[in-house]
Amino acid sequence: MQIRLELYQKANMADFVIKNFDALDEYHIQLLIEFSEGRGGFFREDLKRFSIRKRASVEYLLQIFKLSDIDVTILEPQKVVDVFATSATTLKKPREADEVIGFGKYKGQTWGDVPTTYLKWVQGSMQGYSAEIAKKIMIYRKSVERRDNEAKRI
Repeated sequence: MQIRLELYQKANMADFVIKNFDALDEYHIQLLIEFSEGRGGFFREDLKRFSIRKRASVEYLLQIFKLSDIDVTILEPQKVVDVFATSATTLKKPREADEVIGFGKYKGQTWGDVPTTYLKWVQGSMQGYSAEIAKKIMIYRKSVERRDNEAKRI
């Protein structure tokens, strides 16, 4: 079965949305889980997506999948907004910032509302999806701070 993926290149990640997720059987889902986790990434069945720690050309990514005996089609890479943009660019808050934390000290709060110290702790202590969310929000906060500092200098 061929798996259709839409690619979003990030700074050090390749993030894939599985376009035909509902048509996949358990075997193919398990292949993708093992593929992503084996490459330092994460798999989110609820979001129908996965990531790997590799930013590369589509051709290279296709070779990696082929070596893993996974038949995929990768749709044209989508442009991702550079979060380290200049002050003239509008920064978008990561969509994960509105997700509710389901564990720990800040359980029930959204990721975007927790202190940066907690985000640093999550990133340093955990792996997978939670660590990636923490990283995204910290990058976003730093970018907003940088943009605000630039605006003050002008």
